[in-house]
Amino acid sequence: MTAKSRQAPAQPDQGLTFLRKHLLLIIGAAVGISVTFYITNTMFDGSFEKMTGTPTWQNILLVNLLVGACILLFVVELKRQAIRVLLTVIVALLLGFLVTFIFNLDSAERFGRGEFRVQVVSEAEPVENDEVDLEFNKRRGGDFNKPNVVAPVSEVAWTFAGSEGDVVSLLAYAKNRRSEVDLLVELRDDAGATLAAATSATELQVDETFDDLVSVRDAVIADYALPADGVYTLYARPEEVETGTVLSEALSQSQLAFEALLLGPIERVNRWGVWIQDAITLILLGMSFAIVFRAQQFSLGAEGQLYFGALVSGIIALNFTNVPGVILIPFIILASATAGFIYGLIPGALKAYLNANELVSTLMLNVIATRFFEMVLNFQLKPADAGYVASEKFGPNAILPVIVENTQVTIAVFVLAIVIVISWLLIRRTPLGYEIRIIGSNLRFADYGGVNSKRTIMLVMAIGGIVAGLAGMHLANGIHRQLILNISFALAFEGVVVALLARLNVLVVPFTGLLYAYLRAGAQFMERDANVSFEVVRMIQAIIILLITAEALVSFFQARQKRADIDESGHSVESLEVADA
Repeated sequence: MTAKSRQAPAQPDQGLTFLRKHLLLIIGAAVGISVTFYITNTMFDGSFEKMTGTPTWQNILLVNLLVGACILLFVVELKRQAIRVLLTVIVALLLGFLVTFIFNLDSAERFGRGEFRVQVVSEAEPVENDEVDLEFNKRRGGDFNKPNVVAPVSEVAWTFAGSEGDVVSLLAYAKNRRSEVDLLVELRDDAGATLAAATSATELQVDETFDDLVSVRDAVIADYALPADGVYTLYARPEEVETGTVLSEALSQSQLAFEALLLGPIERVNRWGVWIQDAITLILLGMSFAIVFRAQQFSLGAEGQLYFGALVSGIIALNFTNVPGVILIPFIILASATAGFIYGLIPGALKAYLNANELVSTLMLNVIATRFFEMVLNFQLKPADAGYVASEKFGPNAILPVIVENTQVTIAVFVLAIVIVISWLLIRRTPLGYEIRIIGSNLRFADYGGVNSKRTIMLVMAIGGIVAGLAGMHLANGIHRQLILNISFALAFEGVVVALLARLNVLVVPFTGLLYAYLRAGAQFMERDANVSFEVVRMIQAIIILLITAEALVSFFQARQKRADIDESGHSVESLEVADA
């Protein structure tokens, strides 16, 4: 009997299989490396010599590589949701640009107001006449359309006397370069008829002919021969601003503002340092909230834990001035973490054993912590001769060592990296982390399954307190280098936004903390560089964050609904965790 030989099934290409399996990792690594290169290239204007000539440039590159690693984690952990987050950020930025454009529609108004001068320039003999407003070669001026005055000046019509054949030049110009008023000037006879008019000056007139001119927006009627003896009128006002000019100026100013928002934090090393140091604090606070929220405990106690961490680290810094930094700094880190742990344990115990609402208890404990901090600072730590409420400056042995010169980027970067790794191991690789995830999925199921939920709730709030205490230490010993009033400026509550943006994923919190800190830093530079008012900047920032957070909240509540549906269907705890992921 003959039999046809059967072909062996085709084996999938190993390279293609590897690519499919690790596609997200490859994409995340490519994006992370690209962002690292772009940030570093922008900071040093694309000059390798400038980079290597900068002190501690290796540490700058290391931190930027860590930023790229955060982007890698963001892509790998959120998968397709990362695209949703990025699209939401883009839409939010476009909406912010639209708001900026609307508020900048009045930017062209600067051409219609400002301090000005007028002058009749002539080499002819002046005609004596006490009833006219101007004399040859004498200046007179004012302020067009000055806001908040009872009767703003919108035009002037001043008279001067001249003789037939006198050659005169009529000037209307801004007083200085701070005034951008765009002027029109006319020469009128005694009957009011216009003899000559001008709306601009030439570059030659500005640079060489008339010393008082500021720009080509000034108006000049040059070398006009008066037709007869008599009294003439110099009429001047701002030019009418055309619609095209209004729109182009609004667009130009909006582009300038958003360049400051999007590129300002990485234009120079010192600005980059502002972004990174702010991000360290926000990431620590976001980690604190993410750990607690994973157990479905909506604690807002990070503010109080931050204050206690800062207070303890400050007291140690002020009293152990002779201890070497290599010993004192680790002790300060440990002490601030312990202070946060203890103050986080209190609302945890109230919740676990007295069923106290964690929102109320943590908010009230925040008040206690901030007022206690202020009392100790005011009556115990403030020097007697101090002109404001603050402690003495910490000694160099108690300050977190700086790793990037001329910034406040310190070894807190490495402390943060350790916190991230430990938090991930705690949540994903320990029995306590398993219990936290089970309680976060379904508290009733956890109780039935033998989980000691009271102990777990206490510990999760206390662990969140550890991270918040470290954030306080960073503010006190890394940023301010002394204890001051309002040391956090309610920064702790912004950690809630960072945690929600990260979907409570501790490996995504570093990315969302960097993103949020970037927007905060960019808003500062937008206000400073683009002359955007404080209120508009905060409104734009709020719109962007609100839209991004709304997208995060939708996903957060969708995940909760999935867990509820799975719970009702009777699936296992593992199924609950899959839905949560």
